[in-house]
Amino acid sequence: MTASNTASNTQSRSLPRSYMSEEDKIGLSQNAIYACESSEAAAAGDEEASWAWLALAELPEISKSILRDMCPAEFLKSKGFNI
Repeated sequence: MTASNTASNTQSRSLPRSYMSEEDKIGLSQNAIYACESSEAAAAGDEEASWAWLALAELPEISKSILRDMCPAEFLKSKGFNI
């Protein structure tokens, strides 16, 4: 997925609940914000938001491979991943 695809996908659906302040996001790339939001949501116990934020991130191939090894394909699809 390209950055433009990610941007259009996020515009066509609402974003998950945010756990970061605007101040915390300053200086971070969009991809880094998605990863940090995922981590913050997980720390807050919000599993759904955590997966949703992670699904928005452009993950490196090794991360995608690990997710495919750890999680069933249907689970990943249900969480919004296209991997």
